[in-house]
Amino acid sequence: MDTVQSLERGLRILDALTEADDDPMRRGRGVALGVLADELGVHKSSALRLARTLVAAGYAAPASGGSGYQLGPALRRDSTASFDHARLKRAARPFLEDLVDLTGECAHVAVADGGRALVLDDVETSQPLRVVPQRGRRVALHCTSAGKCLLAYGLAEVPASLPRRTARTITSRVALEAHLVSIRGAGFAFDDEENDTYTRCISAPVLGPGGAPIGCIGIDAPSVRLTRERIPEAAAQVVAVAGRLSAALAKTRTA
Repeated sequence: MDTVQSLERGLRILDALTEADDDPMRRGRGVALGVLADELGVHKSSALRLARTLVAAGYAAPASGGSGYQLGPALRRDSTASFDHARLKRAARPFLEDLVDLTGECAHVAVADGGRALVLDDVETSQPLRVVPQRGRRVALHCTSAGKCLLAYGLAEVPASLPRRTARTITSRVALEAHLVSIRGAGFAFDDEENDTYTRCISAPVLGPGGAPIGCIGIDAPSVRLTRERIPEAAAQVVAVAGRLSAALAKTRTA
């Protein structure tokens, strides 16, 4: 019987990821690209193209440690992955309102959606000068605080193309990957006018019921108000609210 070779190889990758996910000792650690290449009998570059195709479709995802791939949100069976977007949006709403009250800026909650970040919900500030939100929008991964937060915590893969949006946009893959390491160290992502001139944003990871990252929460502000001097305080507020939302979601595991 004739087969489509690329489809067959993609299914074999899914088999390998499923086997790893079924093993408690390997779950969450991912399957290294080299292991996948050996399993398929192909060069790493070919395995990488197949893996990226599965990531874009939601069937695979970068492992949180950045060392390989694991099952994506379309196939994961654990409690974290099954925590769907609608539930996250409902749970996040009061915490978004808290962020607006604390910071005076618009607040957002976002998740990975293929090669973009999907903003599930926004709450506007009453300040006359503000970044006007639009819930349901999809934004770039490499130049927004939400997108970079999702990349840093293994919820999306660095895009092959990193188009310049402003003079501050990071367009080097090497530089971006180094930047993602610093984000994990700081505990939050910062967009310093990288997507829109005169706009700065901060996002921190949100953990699901299983304790793994599932999305992010943050603020969007005019640069004239979110000054460099104000960033440490605002970032601490975002991280604190993200922690409270994560704690609330953890309680749903046994609810």
